[in-house]
Amino acid sequence: MTDSQSELPTAVSAGSAPRRRLFLIDGFSNIFRAFYAIRNLSNSRGEPTNAIFGFLQILRKLLRDEQPELIGVALDVSRKTVRSEKFEAYKAHRPPMPEDLRPQIPWIRKILEAYHIPILELPNYEADDVLGTLATRAAEEGYEVVLVSADKDLMQLVAPRISLFHTGRSKVYDPAGVEEDFGVPPAEVTDVLALAGDTSDNVPGVPGIGQKGAVQLIREYGSLEALLDAAGEIKRKSYREGLEQNRDLAELSKELVTIHRDLPIPFEPDKLHRDPPDDAALRDIFAELEFHSLVEELEAAAQKERPTVAAAEATTAEAWQKAATALSGEVCAFLVGTDEPLALVA
Repeated sequence: MTDSQSELPTAVSAGSAPRRRLFLIDGFSNIFRAFYAIRNLSNSRGEPTNAIFGFLQILRKLLRDEQPELIGVALDVSRKTVRSEKFEAYKAHRPPMPEDLRPQIPWIRKILEAYHIPILELPNYEADDVLGTLATRAAEEGYEVVLVSADKDLMQLVAPRISLFHTGRSKVYDPAGVEEDFGVPPAEVTDVLALAGDTSDNVPGVPGIGQKGAVQLIREYGSLEALLDAAGEIKRKSYREGLEQNRDLAELSKELVTIHRDLPIPFEPDKLHRDPPDDAALRDIFAELEFHSLVEELEAAAQKERPTVAAAEATTAEAWQKAATALSGEVCAFLVGTDEPLALVA
C-alpha cells in the first residue's frame, strides 16, 4: 500500500468555518483492502499482522490529519443477513475468511477499543446498512458526514452533507464527483447496480446488460421502474427482451443493492464522541504485535509531554508562591507547602 493510496486528501478538511463532522469507517472494506495490499507481514511467532498494520495506517492517518470529534467503525456481525434470507445465493459463493486474516480481527477490535472508537454493528444487517442509517440521520441533524470505504456501493449514500472518501482511489466523492465517475447521480446508483448486477455479491442483474449499458439506460429513463415500464419501447433487442423476461430479477437486484437507511438504531452524538486514546493499552498491544516503530512513537510522544506537564506544575506553584508573598503571613505560606485539603471554619 503506497502512501498516496492511504492518504486522506486535504479536500476532506478544507475550509475555515468550523463544522460538525462525523467520520464513519467501513471496517471490513478497509480491513480486506489492507490484507491484500500488504503481504507476508508477521511477527517473530509467525502470526500474521498485515491486515492489522494496514488498517492501522488508514486509521492513524485519519486521526492525525482530520482529528475527528465524532467517529465510528461499522463491522459485519455474520454472513446471515436480511438479504441472504431474501435471496439465498446472495454472497453465497464467497469463500470463507482467509485463515491468515481471521486471527487478526480480534486484535483490530482491541485496537479500536484502546483508541476509544465505537464499534457499530447490528445482527442480521450489513455494515453498509448501519453506515447508511447513521449517515442519513446525522446529515438530517446538520452534521457533515464522511464515509471512509473502498466500496463503490456506498456512492448511493452521497448527498450534500454526506461525502465518500474512497480509500481504494484516495479520492473524496461529493454528488458531482459520483456522477462524473459513475455516470449517474447518487440517487440512481442503485438502478445501475440492479441492471448490471454484481458478480462479487451474486447480485444477478439483467442478463445482457452490463455496466456501460446500464448507465446509458438509466440516464435515458431516469430510474429502473420507469425503464421496466417502457421495456417494450427499447430498440435494442437484447435489452428489450432481457428486461421483459427478467422484470422480477431486476426488482430483486435493486432490493439487494439498496442500502438500508432506517434501521432501529438512533444517532447519538455523545456515544460517537472520540475520547483520548488509552496510550498504555496501545503500547502493550503494539509491543505484543511487535510493531516496534509504533511503540517508539508512543514513547517519544510521552517523553515530549513530560517536560510540558512539569513546566505547567512549576508555573502553578510559582504563581501560588507569589500570591502567598503578596498576601503575607504565615498562614498563606503554610497553605502553599501543604497537601492537606482546606476546611471552612465557622
